[in-house]
Amino acid sequence: MKMEWYEELDFDDNPFKKEGKTVGYDDLLEDVFYSIIAGNMLFIEGESGTGKTKLLKEAVNRFGGHGKVIYVNCKQLHKELNVERLLKDKYGWFSTRLLNKKPKNMILLLDEVEHLSKRNCERIKYYFDQNYLRSVIFASHDFDVVDLNESIKQRIHKKLTVKNLSDYEAVQMVKEKIGEEVLSDRIIKHVYKLSNKNNKRFLENSEIVCKIASQNKDLKEEDVEKILEETGIPAVAK
Repeated sequence: MKMEWYEELDFDDNPFKKEGKTVGYDDLLEDVFYSIIAGNMLFIEGESGTGKTKLLKEAVNRFGGHGKVIYVNCKQLHKELNVERLLKDKYGWFSTRLLNKKPKNMILLLDEVEHLSKRNCERIKYYFDQNYLRSVIFASHDFDVVDLNESIKQRIHKKLTVKNLSDYEAVQMVKEKIGEEVLSDRIIKHVYKLSNKNNKRFLENSEIVCKIASQNKDLKEEDVEKILEETGIPAVAK
């Protein structure tokens, strides 16, 4: 039976499919966690692939054990999001149907909120003001173009902007997954540059390069460019 590329490198599973430690966002995570603990609304903005969803998932990991967290990707909604229904479903059938209760102090994490309707903005404001929602975190590509109503904007305590990782942080992100031996710092930095410093594309491209590195550990920068071109994922920056 043919070995997978990661098995050739002595990994039991694909290291790029595992959730790893968040690299380069310590200050942002601190702001997110503080906002939730303090009971605030927060807005996270950043281009697609820069790490907004990763920050939200870290909040789920940090606070989800108490059953108080609701994560929603608004883009994937097939019908109107009903915030009240989300709260009731999270609280359980017995309490919501028989006792007509709603949970208190819930944490609502909303990704890609450019798809959120004005009606649901009003619902969110109401449930936040009534303390059903302890904290609400919004995430999207640009605060200024998202159509949140003024009552929500007035309640947003702070806006965070997710910026590109430094070259050093990009190297650490990959080495946290694959260790020190597979790819050199120079190759990782070159992959990051060719990925236009987009985290999502960077990790996808790094996995592709690692597959080749499992057979050829003496990769050069020109090899990396050729590898990405041949796989149909073109280098986007040079």
